[in-house]
Formats: sequence, structure tokens, C-alpha cells
Amino acid sequence: MHYVLFVRTDATPDAELGRYLAGVGATLAEHDGQLLAFGAPARLEGPVEYTKMALVAFPSEQAARGWYASDGYQELADWRVQVMGHPVDVNLLAGLTA
Repeated sequence: MHYVLFVRTDATPDAELGRYLAGVGATLAEHDGQLLAFGAPARLEGPVEYTKMALVAFPSEQAARGWYASDGYQELADWRVQVMGHPVDVNLLAGLTA
């Protein structure tokens, strides 16, 4: 399983964030993506420079990349950049198999 980690670096108003998350949910379903975690990170070690983070699982790297490149997600990403004023970090990491 592969994971996509989103790192938010702003304090997007919750009203705007709700619209974004609702739209992302629909785009994830089309690519077998599953939101595993979302929220403000709790610092255990080192500085926390992010206000919100999300962890999303996909069944394959191809599914994750397909979701990211999809028209549906890219429209949301463009909207998000307009609202937030800057892009966020999005990283893909191969998960371990049990």
C-alpha cells in the first residue's frame, strides 16, 4: 500500500476547509483512496511548522498518482491555492506490507 502525506502550512478557515475536504472525498473514491488521518499534528519531537496534516492510503502507486493528476483533484488544488495563497507539500511514500 502506498501513502500520500499532505502537509498544510497555513491556517485555512474551517468554512473553506470543509468545502475542500468534501470535494477531496469524492475524488478519492474514484481512485480507491482512503483518508486515514487528518488534523493538527501533536509535536512529539522537533518543531511543528504545519497547522494541519492528512494521511491518505491508496492500493497502488498508480492509483495515488492517478488521483493526484486527475482533473477533479487538480481543480480543487487550484482552488485551494487561491484560497490559501500558496501550494502545500504533497509527498508519496511506499507503505510496508504486513
